[in-house]
Amino acid sequence: MRTTFAVLISILVFFSCQDKNKNASLSANKPANIPLKIDSLLIKYEQNGAFMGSVILSQKGKTIYKNTVGYSDVETKKKASTNTRYRIGSVTKTFTATLVFKAIEEHKLGLNQTIESYFPNIKNADKISIAHLLQHRSGVQSYTKDKWFFENRTQYISSEDMLAKISTYQSDFDPNTQAEYSNSNYFLLALILEKIYNSSYDTLLQENICKPLGLNDTYVGKEINIQANESYSYSYDKKWLKFPETHLSSAKGTGSIVSTPKDLNRFFENLLTGKILSEKNLLLMKDIKDRFGMGLFRYKINDRQGFGHRGRIDEFRATSIYFAKENLTFTLVSNGSKMDINELYQEIIKVYLNDALVEISENDLKNFVGVYVSQSDPDDTVVFIQDKNVLVNFIKNEFKAPLVYKGNNRFVLEQMYAESISFTFSADGKQMVFEQSGGKWDYIKE
Repeated sequence: MRTTFAVLISILVFFSCQDKNKNASLSANKPANIPLKIDSLLIKYEQNGAFMGSVILSQKGKTIYKNTVGYSDVETKKKASTNTRYRIGSVTKTFTATLVFKAIEEHKLGLNQTIESYFPNIKNADKISIAHLLQHRSGVQSYTKDKWFFENRTQYISSEDMLAKISTYQSDFDPNTQAEYSNSNYFLLALILEKIYNSSYDTLLQENICKPLGLNDTYVGKEINIQANESYSYSYDKKWLKFPETHLSSAKGTGSIVSTPKDLNRFFENLLTGKILSEKNLLLMKDIKDRFGMGLFRYKINDRQGFGHRGRIDEFRATSIYFAKENLTFTLVSNGSKMDINELYQEIIKVYLNDALVEISENDLKNFVGVYVSQSDPDDTVVFIQDKNVLVNFIKNEFKAPLVYKGNNRFVLEQMYAESISFTFSADGKQMVFEQSGGKWDYIKE
């Protein structure tokens, strides 16, 4: 059970706008003030110098909300718009994974095929499979951990030089024994795609994904071109400062794509509704092991489950998620932020979902405060404290996680990149059931 709480630690992802377009409205069954609430959030953060970027929500291919705040070029005061093109960082990986699965469907690759014929100099190449690369289970060290990369990231680096550098790394672990995020995995996958098709990654992207889906603003980026409606990225130190751009030669297949929120929504909706890959392969992409799917992450917001990916490159950040039950696709892309983007998009999604909070009195909450001991392992305890009318999970006497009350003595610890944890108490508070990922454990109050 102790390992369950480890998922609370943030996952570091390396590769991982003001347009007042009010003619797009949210779906008719939502309160009319929801667009105004989201607008006010974005405007507030823009005015505080905390955020520049673009947000879009769509259902069944129809845009139901969009807005952009900030500048694509601060120096010239060029306003960003909903058509501004941004670097999307590691969201690129979902495109790469999709291309790999299309190659598998064309019998050009096998999921369990090992990579020694492509990269004989990679450590453990005879044990590393295509599946291991897709799911970050290869043990190949991420080149973004290498000081050499950050010293050279703004310069052109050939694929041959990148491969040579990756080939010098020792394995972080034996293949398939654990998982660790590595940009090297997806760089290698992109090279494999180029070899088996004898074509460039950009051409494969256009022919197999962009043209069929009509993604006219999605492509492999080059040097940022403001005249082509692309955006710079910015850090903040009393004012917005242009961030030196990474040369995307080093980000092939792992963080090299430029796109718009609208294109990203279209891509993720088509992918996750089965319009690009077979049902079998889509299920494989969504199969989560040690936090990672094959080109996808699983997200949980207010007990709702979605799949998507997030990314960061330079000061660009992007997140796209598709929620199947709600038929809702969401994308947020930022080119400058002082705040945690995760908090912003959770806030936006919660406003849209319009979930009413269930109230509980401070007096009733007292029943559930205390230490609960697992009936199967006396060393496994869960601690709850009270902050006014909020129950707080106190983890290892240092991490405080406020819980959301769902009614009927049930509280939920929401986690963005892992399954939510549910705590259901008996009415007298003497017993508690801990649930996560389909598992249930019984606890008794000390």
